Amino acid sequence: TRTPRAATYQDLESILLRPDPVHQYLLQSGITLFKEMKFEEVLRLQLDIQTLSGENKKSDYRRTEDRIVVIALATSDGREYSLDGRKRTEPELLQDCVDRIVAIDPDVIEGHDLLSSTLPYLFHRYEMHGVNLALGRDGSNAKQISLRGDVEWTHTEIAGRHCIDTLILAEAFDYSKKSFENYRLKYLTEYFGVAPEKRVTLKEKSIAKEWDAHPAAVVELALENARDVRSIAAHLSPSNFFLTQMCPYLYGSISRLGSAAKVESLLVREYVRQKHSLPKAGKGTQKVGGFTEIYKTGVFQNVWNVDVESLYPSIMLARDIKPTADELDIWTTLLGELTEMRLDAKRTMNASTTESSRSKYDALQSAFKILINSFYGYLGYPRGIFNDFEQADVVTKTGQEILLGIIKQVELFNGQLIEVDTDGIYFIPPDNVLGSQNEQALIDRISDSLPAGIRLSLAGRFEKMLSYKKKNYALLEANGRLIIKGSSLNSRGLERFARRYIQRCIECLMTEDVARLHHTYTSARTQIVKRLWQVGDFCRVEMLRDTMETYEREVESGKRSAAAVYEVARKTGLFVKPGTSVAYYVTGTDANVRIVAHSRAAEEWDPNLPDDNTAYYLSRLQECSNKFKEFFLPEDFERIFSMDDLFGFSPDNIAIIAKIAHRGADTESSDAAESAEGSGISLAAPE
Repeated sequence: TRTPRAATYQDLESILLRPDPVHQYLLQSGITLFKEMKFEEVLRLQLDIQTLSGENKKSDYRRTEDRIVVIALATSDGREYSLDGRKRTEPELLQDCVDRIVAIDPDVIEGHDLLSSTLPYLFHRYEMHGVNLALGRDGSNAKQISLRGDVEWTHTEIAGRHCIDTLILAEAFDYSKKSFENYRLKYLTEYFGVAPEKRVTLKEKSIAKEWDAHPAAVVELALENARDVRSIAAHLSPSNFFLTQMCPYLYGSISRLGSAAKVESLLVREYVRQKHSLPKAGKGTQKVGGFTEIYKTGVFQNVWNVDVESLYPSIMLARDIKPTADELDIWTTLLGELTEMRLDAKRTMNASTTESSRSKYDALQSAFKILINSFYGYLGYPRGIFNDFEQADVVTKTGQEILLGIIKQVELFNGQLIEVDTDGIYFIPPDNVLGSQNEQALIDRISDSLPAGIRLSLAGRFEKMLSYKKKNYALLEANGRLIIKGSSLNSRGLERFARRYIQRCIECLMTEDVARLHHTYTSARTQIVKRLWQVGDFCRVEMLRDTMETYEREVESGKRSAAAVYEVARKTGLFVKPGTSVAYYVTGTDANVRIVAHSRAAEEWDPNLPDDNTAYYLSRLQECSNKFKEFFLPEDFERIFSMDDLFGFSPDNIAIIAKIAHRGADTESSDAAESAEGSGISLAAPE
């Protein structure tokens, strides 16, 4: 008998680990949560705390002199409670909180930055004072378990209850849309149109002063925050609620997981049910990317956006594309059923006569859409056990062929192409297409040229479009709403003043108001020179991806360069971890200062003794202005973006230029060209 050798790390790579016992149970039993329930039937509790710092800085749960002074609770059925520390010690306040939550008996506990900030603060204060955090439905204490993955995060367990963080929901919502300026609670309520008419305007630094002078205002701020969480969660949670009805995960887990894990869980569940072995993740990379191209730059009127409805899922269904490792042939059946369920939900939504019914089915179809659109991405996911890079390339190449066919049809009908982006096309329709019937007739005629199972739809009609460069454009809707896409025009890495400046410049270009564009520049420059701003306008906010120890080790070994965000975090002296956001600004007098050595935490800025680097921020303004060189003659650009108003600025004879874009071949378009060559489709540029 041969002696079995010890297991090695390489052996363990092929073992599919599922450390969560609840997930294991749901996988093996086929059970999912909230079946036959409506979102409104779940009792949700919103939690907010207000804290004081003895040093007039950000409160730190490790300092014994700091404390919680207000705990605000609200519920989805309209109840509100405020627990404050005016007549309670902190231990009494903490015990009151536990008693109140147990009495309310919520299914879900919600908060903004709940998992990284609110709950950790509560856990440490409960532990410090020896108070049991007995929030479980069985009377058990809540637990926190630190886990390490790509980043370090903390898992919270409260028996019988789910924890939902609206900050995570906002980040997930913004992952593809890239439309948020920040993830602060007040901003989100304004973005979604659910902000109260009157706001409590207290800054974090002034909480201690207000608590001494006007404690009722601090209590009202906490209650307002809890109400805001209730509104945001009601807006962003329903799709995750319905996904929980489908996938073998807890509600809180669904909110944090990526789309690949959800798709894989559906496949694994069926393989477990049929007692079939699971495959091992394939190795390789995807070689073919989506087709993107820009045809014109400038500002254009009456622009259509047409796209292929669920392009990649439709291709996979029409051509029966599935992972080679799917021996049970679950992939196509699952994708087909989910697609049909989504169509049913959309039909019911469109036929709904009440807003509540329409909202419910809209959330349901959105949940199906999230899953359906994740199938293609999963094929190219390196860690997916059913991945298949070759099949992912087949899907992408087929998508390129279909898009090129649509492009050809648009040109045949005399449409003027502006931009193509993966599964959508922006173009100016022919002049003779007027009225909804003729518009739909044109869409139908183009759709008739597409392969069976692939349908085209009019995804949007816009008053104007500003085309800048690939995947960077702005759209003006009929109601005046401006949509800005692309990292060059709407990067989260830009300071707030820079984002707003670019937006105002785009608004001026859309309205062809050159005089206002010049005024926008001069006003922005004056604001910087005279320091007519607050630190939130010019600071940069970045997130730490690694621990401080990892950063220091890699800098010392030469694997990475020193970074301002980490150096500022080090100077603050407080504990930071991956996922922590740090706001900082640049000091000095030279535009070309070494930022790492000339950065300070935003909270250190003093408006009475400002030390922000005027020369540096003027150079940042110029960088933003240079984005609009494309749209003017050189001499006109210099006139607009200049302070030289000795004889008064006149916009006369200054025109916004529209031109054929320079279309250099890149990886994506080269692949598209090869694909087109094989199918006989012309890639000729439009007239």
